[in-house]
Amino acid sequence: MIDLGTLGGLHQHRLAAYCQGCERWVVLDPAAMVSGGHGDRRLPVRARCQVCGDLGRLQVRPPVPTRSPGG
Repeated sequence: MIDLGTLGGLHQHRLAAYCQGCERWVVLDPAAMVSGGHGDRRLPVRARCQVCGDLGRLQVRPPVPTRSPGG
């Protein structure tokens, strides 16, 4: 079962954060967060910008569908 409420439940989903101060998106690595022991953390998690220090706004993005060679 997919649980989009935790980092560990994201599976194929992607996680990104937007910094309003820098006006930029950063794609986060939920697999690294899970392997670092944070898989049980509930979303939204706090993501701080490494450039300006502001809190980012999280966005969970669905998996990108892959096409078969036939179309």
